Amino acid sequence: MSNIIIAVLAIALFIFGFLCFGFAFQVPEAWRYLTFLGGILACTAALFVPMTFIGRSNRSW
Repeated sequence: MSNIIIAVLAIALFIFGFLCFGFAFQVPEAWRYLTFLGGILACTAALFVPMTFIGRSNRSW
């Protein structure tokens, strides 16, 4: 059950990161850099969280 929650959190972070990329071109000039950087950090966290908390699978294919 906790793996599902982590996956949903990672997907939400990834979508939020892409929204930040889009909003970066609509906010005032002073906030564009921080908004785009927030998108990069959110997408990075979305990839980092499952690899850290779920880890490798023990299945052998």
